[in-house]
Amino acid sequence: MKEYARTFYKGKKWRECSAAYMASKQYVCERCGGVAVICHHRRHITPANITDPNITYNWGNLEALCQDCHNKEHMQKNTKIIFDDAGQVEKVKDGAQVRDFKQACNHIDALLSKFDRVESP
Repeated sequence: MKEYARTFYKGKKWRECSAAYMASKQYVCERCGGVAVICHHRRHITPANITDPNITYNWGNLEALCQDCHNKEHMQKNTKIIFDDAGQVEKVKDGAQVRDFKQACNHIDALLSKFDRVESP
């Protein structure tokens, strides 16, 4: 949980809103049909919109999600480490931001390499 949102998520108004929403969805994940455990904001809360009730408490912006679907939502841009049943790292799957960063680094390395060849006597 982001530090700026801690007070919001622990507040009575949010707890009541999210509990009512989850009950209205009968705790069924809206993406996969599994058991929903998290009331998710479709449009994520930011420091700029955390005081806007149209974002924070609007049921049209909420979604009942299971843990797996919620993790997928928040991990799609990040690196994901996949563990086997014994808890050992099975593989590492880079997210979009990591892939973009690596691609940019490779491009810079290629440019530097080309520059070094031009400058060398």
